[in-house]
Formats: sequence, C-alpha cells, structure tokens
Amino acid sequence: MTILNEIYKTEGRLNRLRYLKYMIILALVAGTSTFVMSSMATFFTGDPNGALVMMITAAWGLAAGAGNVMLMIRRVHDLGKSGYFVLIAFVPVIGVIFSIFLFCVPGQVGWNEYGADPLND
Repeated sequence: MTILNEIYKTEGRLNRLRYLKYMIILALVAGTSTFVMSSMATFFTGDPNGALVMMITAAWGLAAGAGNVMLMIRRVHDLGKSGYFVLIAFVPVIGVIFSIFLFCVPGQVGWNEYGADPLND
C-alpha cells in the first residue's frame, strides 16, 4: 500500500502516531512541491504573482487540504465518532483547539464501529 493510499482514504481508524507521521509527510510533500512548481512557473513567466503561480498554489493547497481532512476523519473514527465531527475544524479558534485535541487524545481501545484498533495492527 502506498503512502497516498494511506492518506487519501476515509475508511478505518488512525492512531495518534500515524496521524502525526502522515500529517508531517503531507505538509512536507505539499510544501516542497508547491515551492518547486511555483518557482518553475515564476522562472518561465517572470511574474511571481501571475495566474499560473496562483493556480499551481491553489491546486496543491486543495490536494493537501483534502488529504488533511481525510486524515482527520480517520482520526475521529479512532475516537469512535462520526467523520462529520471534522467540520468543527472549520470553526475559527475552536478548530485550532480541535486539531490539537486530535493529536493529544488516545483512541478507543479495541474494536469500534469503524474498525479494529490500529494499535493492534
């Protein structure tokens, strides 16, 4: 299974360590690739604020954002809650607290309605 298959899926559960690992990988890949692609577009067009640079940045931002939401859904599943709880992350200030909460709180021990305990895999 590739890392993209692990990041871009919503089924199952995700423990805190894997959640942190995948979030770091996603941030590094998205940040690096956005920088490289935007730098290339700036080099070829000569305009660092041009439409091509903005489109590349927006596309990579959407891809990383989608991966982030999918990881959060699996993390919330590990807590035994519906993926709809991720919508809390879009509320200003409360969303930051919720994101920190996801890194700190251990998941349910044993089986829940979203699958087996990821610590037992």
